[in-house]
Amino acid sequence: MNNLMILNQLTSEQYLTQLQQKLENRQLLDEYRNLSLADSSEQEFLELFFLEKIFTINKQLSSHTIKAYRSDAKTLLIFLMDHALSFRNIGFPEVKAYNKYITEKYAPKSAIRKLEFFRRLLDFGYETQFYKVHLSTWISKPAAKKGHYIFETTRAEETQTRFQVRELKQRDAEYVISFFPKIVKANRNRDQLEKRNLLIGYLLYTTGLRASELLSLNWGSFRYNRQGILYVDVIGKGRKPRTIPIRDETQELLFAYRKSLGETIEINPEDTSPLFFALYNKKEPSIHKKRLTYPSLYKIVKEAVHLAGKHSKVSPHWFRHTFVTTLLENDVPLAVVKDWAGHSDISTTNIYLERINQDNSHVHLHKVHLFK
Repeated sequence: MNNLMILNQLTSEQYLTQLQQKLENRQLLDEYRNLSLADSSEQEFLELFFLEKIFTINKQLSSHTIKAYRSDAKTLLIFLMDHALSFRNIGFPEVKAYNKYITEKYAPKSAIRKLEFFRRLLDFGYETQFYKVHLSTWISKPAAKKGHYIFETTRAEETQTRFQVRELKQRDAEYVISFFPKIVKANRNRDQLEKRNLLIGYLLYTTGLRASELLSLNWGSFRYNRQGILYVDVIGKGRKPRTIPIRDETQELLFAYRKSLGETIEINPEDTSPLFFALYNKKEPSIHKKRLTYPSLYKIVKEAVHLAGKHSKVSPHWFRHTFVTTLLENDVPLAVVKDWAGHSDISTTNIYLERINQDNSHVHLHKVHLFK
């Protein structure tokens, strides 16, 4: 079994359970009763790394996180295969070569994540005696600008770059959303599709939901609080729950969408049916509920952006950044924005505020009378 085949199995709960049972019978302890992989196979090394460092018992990883780990592992495995290397062959030259390859091929944020995965694997190898030296000390991660930026080259001959924020101005966001229902080409279920798409746009823009969070919504995710205000309960990154209030405009679209499907608008916390599901070519959409996928959501956004004639790089996540910035520009308290956005640390939310303050710094300059 090669390493790529192993990687394809590493997210299977059944496989991991079987692996845990097998480990109890393996002789992998040294004289100090510490895990030792000095004489283990590369397959055992990779399996144990994922089991002990990735799929740990106290972690509940999202599908997005698992996909990222798989991608990082695959990048490393393909590099090793392309250079006829094995995990045992990795030493100082190989670490520096892989570091250079990742830094040159990927944007800083992706490169940092992939090199962090590599660092963790090398550290695990050193801790378990698979490697005799601390190889991760030779990894050099690129610097990444804090915040939500894309890089644009302005002068190629001088390798000058500038940072552009991955968000829309408020007016542009609302303009793009108006095109969400206009991309519908199908005649069947046209009304339902148009209402669904418009609701998707409003939820992205007025709640700041991540794409995975929006696609995971059920009808039972919504509830009224004691004051009769509609809220949505979300399971975010790291399986952390949070609650976000729903604006009146979004609530109206939500109920209009439900009515167009022939569904009840009575809130039912026990209803686990997906809020968004595929509707094309379905004679009875209420019966067939295959949850909407990310590629479908991405296509909706991209087609709307294209039709609106806006920045071609706009993706679903841009609306999340726009939501956070708009709240802070309207003086919503930093702690409240942090909770609604589901940021694990307030310093992440503060990055937005720092940039807003920087953009508004001209106000202070204009208060000063320099010419008399």
